[in-house]
Amino acid sequence: MPAPPGHPIAQVPVLPDAPTEPLPLLDQSDAFALAALSEAVGGDLGPWLRPEFLLPRFVATVDALPRKSLTQQIYVARPVAGPLAVAQADSRLWLDDANAARYEPAVRLFEALDSRRLVSAYVRFYPLLQQAYRDLGVPDRQFNDRLVEVIDHLLAAPEFTGPIELVPIDGTPRLAFADPRRESASVGHKALWRLGPDRAARVKAKLAGLRELLAGQRPVD
Repeated sequence: MPAPPGHPIAQVPVLPDAPTEPLPLLDQSDAFALAALSEAVGGDLGPWLRPEFLLPRFVATVDALPRKSLTQQIYVARPVAGPLAVAQADSRLWLDDANAARYEPAVRLFEALDSRRLVSAYVRFYPLLQQAYRDLGVPDRQFNDRLVEVIDHLLAAPEFTGPIELVPIDGTPRLAFADPRRESASVGHKALWRLGPDRAARVKAKLAGLRELLAGQRPVD
């Protein structure tokens, strides 16, 4: 018998004016979901999200963030514009400080989102998100519990200071963290470190507020 949900979706607060019209089928939801989410956050999310299989990709991305790898096929976000900025000094490679600036537009957008409207949209689409989570092979658990768990994982990301050394991966054009602690970390922790300390702190602050809503610990005003 499955355990009861730790954070029941019924306890997640929604705004009184949240839309209530019926949802489409999951495999027909891409355009509907993108339009509804863009309306909820007050801006076009098309430049930021991959519109095909939007909800399943969101669920799969969230589920993979605490893991060691995430395939590009399931990643819900569009690639950040521009190449990775790398500096060379003393015959070693370093992540250039300017690299974190590539993420500033995305971080600003995330900060500016109305958390209450975003969570209301999440609750509205929750039946489809739960279906996508079941399709990953997790039939007896609620996706909202997994989402809160993943946010907790991101909030627990260690904070490193100082330059970040990179090393080439033999036989590939990819670069890895030279520090084994960094390189063995999760996808989510690596993503936060690439933002740089200041932007990572801003993202964590926003995530903490979203967690309160998703865990039913803060009412919608």
